[in-house]
Order: sequence, then C-alpha cells, then structure tokens
Amino acid sequence: MEEDYDLLYAIFYGLPFSGIEEKLDELIATFPLEYWIEKGTHIKTILEESGIKAEITKEEILEDKNWNEEWEKQVPAINVNDRIGIAPEWKLSELKNEIKIAINPKMSFGTGEHSSTRLMCILTEQVIKRDSYWIDAGTGTGVLAILAVKLGARRVLAFDNNYWSIDNAVENIKLNNVQFQIELIEADIDSFDFPDCDGIMANLFFNLLIPSFPKFYNGLKHKKGDLLVSGIMIYDKDEIIKAATDAGFEITNSITEDEWIAIHFQVN
Repeated sequence: MEEDYDLLYAIFYGLPFSGIEEKLDELIATFPLEYWIEKGTHIKTILEESGIKAEITKEEILEDKNWNEEWEKQVPAINVNDRIGIAPEWKLSELKNEIKIAINPKMSFGTGEHSSTRLMCILTEQVIKRDSYWIDAGTGTGVLAILAVKLGARRVLAFDNNYWSIDNAVENIKLNNVQFQIELIEADIDSFDFPDCDGIMANLFFNLLIPSFPKFYNGLKHKKGDLLVSGIMIYDKDEIIKAATDAGFEITNSITEDEWIAIHFQVN
C-alpha cells in the first residue's frame, strides 16, 4: 500500500488539483470541475494502467459557492505550543502566544492545521540559531520561512513550484513584516541548486524527499548544517532515515503527532 501511495502522488504531482488529503487507506483529491470533465477519463486510464491496487470509489461534484468565504469561517487559530501560534489575519487577536504568525489561507499547504506543519514548527524552534541562513523547500504558505525569521534567522530563501503558493506566500510574508529577510522564488526541487546554508526545512511529499537528500547534503556539508524534514507518515520512517544516512546525514531527533513524524538530521 505504501508503494501505491507513492505512485499516486507521482501521478498527481504537477496536476492542477486544488486539494489532497491522505487517510489510512484512501486518498481524497479535489480537481477543478472543468479539468476533471476534460481529463478525468485520461487520469482513470493512467491509474488502471499503472497497476496500482486502488480504485476510484466515489466521484462528487461540490456545490458551487464561495469556498474561500466558507473556509474563512472554519479556519481556526492554532496553538502550536505555548510560544508559537498561527492564525488567519482576522483571528490573530485570539492568539496569546509570544510568536504570532498571520497566515491567510488560500490553496497552499501550511495553515498549522496539519500535524506535519506543527511538527516542523516545533523542530524549527528547537534548532534554529540567531543570524543563520535557511532554505525553505516547498514553502507553501510561507509559514516556516516566516517562523524562522521570527526566531532569529538572518535570511531565508524560500521556494515552491506552484504559482498559487508563491502568490499566497508573498501575501503572508508581507502580512508578517518579514519581506526584507525572505527571498521567494518559483522553482522545482528537482532543478534547484541548494546554496551553502545553515539549515534546510523540507515539509514535502515522501516521493520528493527520498531522491533529494544528496541535494540537501550539498547545501549543508560546508557548514555541517541542520536538515528538518516532515510530510512523512510514521511507517515511512525507516526508509527516510536510510536515504538520509546514505547521503551523509545522521539522525539527531524525531517527534511525532498521530501518524505523522518530523525528523532532525545533521551532516555526519
């Protein structure tokens, strides 16, 4: 089943899905209706020919409404821990934390509702040093880059390959008044050359993390830097650790929440 999940992510990667949710034995993907009408049959054929032990069990057309408005009503203020809180701009006053991060949700990942985002925030708080230079790989809403600056990072280079994530991150970075410390670019991790840095944050799909450890190592080897990764389910832990150690890292710490895990590696 793990291999099926990885293959599904590989198939969906690059498609214009507007939402994806992984559960224990199912994957829920949301596509724009016009795209599904045009390409849905082709996607079904790809799934059938791929040999995945899975089938489409339900198709549903969601009611046409202002989903941003509906979502805004439901997005909560998140207490990551006593020190760090994340909330949309209109709920920021609900936070009593020392570090308050305003994230206006769009279609990007990283509002603080998902376990992997919270786990990465906790590891970042534990690891980051003042005046350090970090890379945020797959920045989504920009939440980790923003947190890094608020924790004392001198500079962060953040990138994502989705234009809507870049637009959302630009908005959130300005909203938190950290636009002068964060450089934001549109880039794909496969072609991105990591510069020398003190640390890398990578909250990414499993199938993107596995081949990327040598690239992470190249960016961190000169400064013996820190690598924080999540987007990983607990049952994938051993495979992630093997890929990291094969690339030259050693595991320093890991934390879990529900079925998700985040891991701190250092250059060996």
